[in-house]
Amino acid sequence: MKKLLMAIMLAGLAVPTAVSAETYICKIKPRTKGNWIPETLAIDFDPQTGDVIVNDEYIMHYHGKPVAGKVVANNSKRITFTWILPSVKNSQGQTALRFNFRASYLKNSRKMIVTSNPSGYSNNFRGDGTCEFEK
Repeated sequence: MKKLLMAIMLAGLAVPTAVSAETYICKIKPRTKGNWIPETLAIDFDPQTGDVIVNDEYIMHYHGKPVAGKVVANNSKRITFTWILPSVKNSQGQTALRFNFRASYLKNSRKMIVTSNPSGYSNNFRGDGTCEFEK
């Protein structure tokens, strides 16, 4: 099942990118109760254009295709991406008009720290893991 999920996610990232594109394929472990942190995260970043494409199991379930993201920090220690998943309804019927995600890749350790929070709610979710990085 996980191999199928990864294949679907990678297929979703199959977009024309420049030769200089950077791809992060990450395995994330949720660290907070509630589990609004993806277990597998794929980010494609083109440093020449600044374009960011993000995909994970929540994006595929609720949106059906990868979403655009942006880089909010990029220095010698880390690169931080943000993206929004619009209009998410949970199993209890609660709707968040948007779910805000943030992922920071720590360059030296190859660790990815992911946080998410539903707009309008006080919940905050966190997870971390490691990434395969391809240039």
